[in-house]
Amino acid sequence: MKKNDSTIVEGFPPLMCHEPRVLILGTIPGKNSISANEYYYDNGNRMWKMLAKLATQKMPTNYTEKKVILEHLHVVLWDYYQSVERTNGTDKGILEGIPNDIVGFVRKNPTITKIAINGYGKYKEFGEKLQNQLGQSIKVFRLPETSGLNASWTLEKLCKEWSVVFEP
Repeated sequence: MKKNDSTIVEGFPPLMCHEPRVLILGTIPGKNSISANEYYYDNGNRMWKMLAKLATQKMPTNYTEKKVILEHLHVVLWDYYQSVERTNGTDKGILEGIPNDIVGFVRKNPTITKIAINGYGKYKEFGEKLQNQLGQSIKVFRLPETSGLNASWTLEKLCKEWSVVFEP
């Protein structure tokens, strides 16, 4: 039952590329991303800066250029939750949620061999469960959050930590 000060938030479909190898999983789009209808739209989030640097590409200036980086890295973006009830525009406000069928998605996309969980806490929440459900054929990575709220991690440190996902 919905609480008075909460809202129901619907997530986005996967942002696909051809022959995806890596699935990057967030939680659910934040308020700014939902308004713009774009993954990782918030200026404070360093996801796109990090991916551009890892792809040795210039920083994208629009969503089309961002999708080119995903193609270059063979990345698909999606979120753990299909929808949530939350009290604000952030993950901390999530009261409950309905998960996406990530196991089914990975099985329908057999080129995916790695799942990168964006945030250590989120790995505890759903990364371990996914690893158990998918077995050893898929490697699930526990990685630092790209959010600007994770200010202790510089862009350089994020790139170094996340680079393991893109190693053969």
